[in-house]
Amino acid sequence: MDELELIERRYERIAAPRPGVLDSGQERLLAAMNATGRAPGGRRVVLRLAAVATAAVALVAGLSAVPDRDRDRGTAPAGSPALRLAQRAETVARSEPLVTMGPHQWIYVRTMRRDTGSRPERRVVESWIRMDGRRSPASRLPLAVHGTVLAGMPEDPAAALARIYAEVDRIRAKPEPKGRVTEYAAGILGVPRDTAVFDFVTGLLDSYPVTPRVQAALYGALSRLPGVGVLPDAQDAAGRHGVVLYIATSDDSRLELILDPRTYRYLGLRDVLTRGHGRPEEVIYWVARLSAQPVARPGERP
Repeated sequence: MDELELIERRYERIAAPRPGVLDSGQERLLAAMNATGRAPGGRRVVLRLAAVATAAVALVAGLSAVPDRDRDRGTAPAGSPALRLAQRAETVARSEPLVTMGPHQWIYVRTMRRDTGSRPERRVVESWIRMDGRRSPASRLPLAVHGTVLAGMPEDPAAALARIYAEVDRIRAKPEPKGRVTEYAAGILGVPRDTAVFDFVTGLLDSYPVTPRVQAALYGALSRLPGVGVLPDAQDAAGRHGVVLYIATSDDSRLELILDPRTYRYLGLRDVLTRGHGRPEEVIYWVARLSAQPVARPGERP
């Protein structure tokens, strides 16, 4: 029995919440937080610097899902936890319709973010992002990751991976002028190509509404990357538990995508410093994606 089977057995015993319970609880939580603002840029720049500052060997005790760093790119090993996760996400998503949005469609995104430090705090961030990467206000630089790629994303994981590689290579071939690195581009430039692919998918999931069928294709694409594995449980910034799809971004850091254990819907992400020699791991940044919905114009809420 693998981690995913254990998770399924655990959660199938829990009754589904009544309609509206989760939404109402989320609204109460956000009201209690009483904090709104704009998302600060350069998330990956700060995290990469923090990761480089810590030199340790990544040792994750008690995990049976060990990433295979030596396999060929584009081919997920049969029976790997990451591949099984993607296959189960695909099964869940089969009944869901495909929905596409035009490049000028505005998206309202609400997230909860937590930083570490002497006074760690949670904050709720609202932002408006257009599918072509433009952000509001207009003076802000666009995102390097454009949601328009979702419209033509193949459902076949191998084809989806090829499409993502092409997008990543396009960004890496034409970097922003000095001093104008856009948010998320810092996780695509100056890192190994496979890490850039994982970060690109993270940008799609974190900034745009992604249908379940396309999410499953993205997970399938990531399962084909060397170093990608599965962890049984983690919490996002809002305290929601989920299964983890992760990649080791260096010898001492790991980027995690947290997914709903039943629907495999994207919940949030964590950046983790992994430490050996008996030192505990440290979460240095984590996010909960609370809402991502289309709106008519920037400043409008659903």
